[in-house]
Amino acid sequence: MKFKTLLCVALSAFCTVAQAEVSAPQWITQIGCDQQSQQCVFSLGAEKIGPAECASNKISWSSDTTQGKLAVALLSSAMMTRHQVVVSIDGLCGSNGLPQLKSYEVLAKAKHEGA
Repeated sequence: MKFKTLLCVALSAFCTVAQAEVSAPQWITQIGCDQQSQQCVFSLGAEKIGPAECASNKISWSSDTTQGKLAVALLSSAMMTRHQVVVSIDGLCGSNGLPQLKSYEVLAKAKHEGA
């Protein structure tokens, strides 16, 4: 019995999962990437998101992977065509002091918004 209790305590200490935070629909107002570090950042319209120690309207991610490069293309397209996005962050502050992108959705425009 003591072994099972100790095992559960040990596993829970190593398996802490950061809660994801999801934004309301937002417009992207700025996007850019640093070629040397391959870190990208985009700014949301107004709402700050993220843990208290790094809450910001700027979200960061790495463009080092195929998914990271795809995010650059899709989020740039969303900004240029004025589509709103919903973002989810992983609840941790990155090495650059900004919330880190976990996932995103590009939303379709409402019919009254035009093309």
